[in-house]
Amino acid sequence: MGVVPPRQVAVLSVANYDDICAEAGSESGKAIVAALREFAVSCGVDPGHMRRFEDNTLLLRLDALPREEFLSAIGRMIVGAHDLALPSHIPPTCPQPKVRVGAMSERALRSFVNDAAADLLAYMDHMDCSAVFLAGDELDIWQSLEATGIEFLSHEQLKRMDPFTGLLKVERFVALLQEVLDHLDEFGDDVKLLYFDIDDFKSFNRAFDHDEGDKLLLHVAHEIRHEFPTDIAAHLSVDRFAVLTNSRDVVRKCAAIHERVREFRETFAPEVKCGIFELEPAIGNAHVAIDCAKRACEHTKGRYDIVCHFFDADLKERLFIRRYVARNAELAIHEHWIKTYAQPVISTESGDLCHFEALARWDDPKRGLLSPAMFIPTLEDAHLIHKLDMCVLADVCKYLSECRQTGRPYVSASVNLSRLDFELCDAVSAVKDACARWQIPHELVAIEVTESALDEKNMLRHEMDRLRENGFEVWMDDFGCGYSSLNLLKDYEFDVLKVDMEFLRDMEGNERSKTIVASVISMAQSLGIRTLVEGVETTTQRSFLRDIGCDMMQGYLFGKPRPLGDDLLE
Repeated sequence: MGVVPPRQVAVLSVANYDDICAEAGSESGKAIVAALREFAVSCGVDPGHMRRFEDNTLLLRLDALPREEFLSAIGRMIVGAHDLALPSHIPPTCPQPKVRVGAMSERALRSFVNDAAADLLAYMDHMDCSAVFLAGDELDIWQSLEATGIEFLSHEQLKRMDPFTGLLKVERFVALLQEVLDHLDEFGDDVKLLYFDIDDFKSFNRAFDHDEGDKLLLHVAHEIRHEFPTDIAAHLSVDRFAVLTNSRDVVRKCAAIHERVREFRETFAPEVKCGIFELEPAIGNAHVAIDCAKRACEHTKGRYDIVCHFFDADLKERLFIRRYVARNAELAIHEHWIKTYAQPVISTESGDLCHFEALARWDDPKRGLLSPAMFIPTLEDAHLIHKLDMCVLADVCKYLSECRQTGRPYVSASVNLSRLDFELCDAVSAVKDACARWQIPHELVAIEVTESALDEKNMLRHEMDRLRENGFEVWMDDFGCGYSSLNLLKDYEFDVLKVDMEFLRDMEGNERSKTIVASVISMAQSLGIRTLVEGVETTTQRSFLRDIGCDMMQGYLFGKPRPLGDDLLE
């Protein structure tokens, strides 16, 4: 038999209980809660129908009272809570208790009492309400108290609120946004969606603690409510917020929020950035609209000269391509719109072709040639990158097999694998199977893994070891582009280091760049690791790399990527 919820429940809570205990001691806090209990009895509550819900909160069962008497009791609580009589032994330095009064009726308690009470308390706390009535569908019963300024909420309304910030939950916000998009012609052409993000919130939590992080989140929510008091605001996720507004002054308001949040803590000035998307009929989906605002916000990352950014034509084109790629990725692989290209790698000592790197290019029948920067991140997000990489691997093995069978000259090849390849499939077995199918010796295929795909926790070390145990070389791509390169050399075995091309960009006018590249080459030699420097574009760079003992070079000086099968030295 299920537990029948009480018809009527009240909540009495001391909002500043922790402050009282800190100032006057825990015994004073307990004495105030005892006074709160006596106060409830004086308002008509049976002592046997109350219990301690939290250290600072009493849950009162008033179901024995007729509704009119219940209303009267709650009214007395609201009036008397402002002047709670304190025990004589309470120190005069004790802060005046800030008592909150809440009430719930039967229809509002379809869930467990504790859950509803917790939601109610959280809402009152973060909205700074002295009293909230949660009345279900019985709002007519509470009209007699409407003049007192009490805020009325239904249980369903409360469930739509994020109890932590007092803003809308994401589900409700998305529903309202969709409703606006569906009737945009009625709202006009000046409705904007704002997407707020606390820049590097994780670092703030690490620098202080999660309690301070929570305070920062509440501070941001408060500032958003302050600047947009009548607009629709929501807490989307941990450190992200959204506002739907028709304000014409959003840039100034975003700047004001940014400045006041920066003042939250002097030793670590948090940055709150904003992306702004002006709603338009062409974007009829709420989630797409949020993504547009999010993309605009991401444009501010790492930029301390801008606080907010509008979703402009350039971002619109990028988003279109991203959506196009996501929808057509599998078709592009099946129809061979994604083709394998090869870029030559030259032996520094002999100047001869010694290797080639296999690269993916999307030659779309509608959009033309798409660069990897346009589609690879999207394929990773969609968890389709392994299909692309295995397709490139198959093309390379087939090409090498044809060369071996026809007597055409060939060199070894390297294929890039994403970190996700090892999570989405058994990448090592897939590489072995491809070589077996086309009868390709394992020494002809090297596997390139970017530094960013690895980590200092050795998450992929077992897979790297499996590759090398099966006769495949493992190359670290983009060596030096991150901060963990040296630690990775300690933890992983590599056959070749590919030095990031950024070191070469200003090498001819920057002696430090030369020193760094020379040091990397020397270190690799001492570890028995071969080196390849990419991005070589000038004869001066080639001469320098030859002088310092670099093993291989790659770059436009020797050839751009070409369709697999073309003569790489033409």
